[in-house]
Amino acid sequence: MKIQTEAFRKVTAQTAQEICSRAELSAEALPFLVPGLSPQGFLSLLVEAENIGDAIRFLAFALPIREAIWWCHVVAKTSIPAPTELELLCLERTAAWVYEPDDSRRRSCMECAESAKFTGAAAYAALAVFWSGGSLAPEGMPDADADPRLGPIGAGASVLLSITAGDAKNLVERFETAVIRAVSIANGGNGWLPGERPTGGN
Repeated sequence: MKIQTEAFRKVTAQTAQEICSRAELSAEALPFLVPGLSPQGFLSLLVEAENIGDAIRFLAFALPIREAIWWCHVVAKTSIPAPTELELLCLERTAAWVYEPDDSRRRSCMECAESAKFTGAAAYAALAVFWSGGSLAPEGMPDADADPRLGPIGAGASVLLSITAGDAKNLVERFETAVIRAVSIANGGNGWLPGERPTGGN
C-alpha cells in the first residue's frame, strides 16, 4: 500500500525522529530512521517492510491522544467478531470519552478495563483512556499523574491485539486496513471505511 507524501493534518511533529524519541521502537526499525525523514515517509518504510509492531506503535505516538484512542476504538469495533457485553461496554465508554473527555468518563473506562481483567483489545482501548492524562491514584488520594507515554502505549497495544487475534493468513490485510484507518484519522477523518455502517452510533 502507498502512504501519502503530504503531511498528516493532525500530526504536529515535523520529523519521524521527534515521534520516535517518545516511542520505543525495535532495532529493526532504526535503520529506516533517516535524519529529517517525515512521519509519513517513515511510516511508508515500515509498512513496506511489513514491520507491523513498529508501524502500529509509531502511529499511536504520532496521533494526538484522543485521535489515537478513537483509532483503537474503531479497529476494535470492526475486528472483534462476537464481542461480549463487557467488551461492548468498554468500547462504548471509550467512545463516550472521545466525544466528551472528562475525568468521570476516564475513570469509568478504568472500571471496565478492570472488570475485563485488562485482557483484549476493548479492555486496552478503555485502559488507554484512563492512561491518557489526569491522576492514576484513586479518587480522594494525592494525585499521581500519568506518564504521557502510557496512553499511546495502551492505544497501540489495543490495535495490535485487534489485528493479531484473527487468522494469521489475513494478518497483513488487517494490518494495512488498520493503517488506512489511522491515516484517515490523521487527516481529520473518522477512520470508518466506505460502506461501513458502525452500530450503536459509535
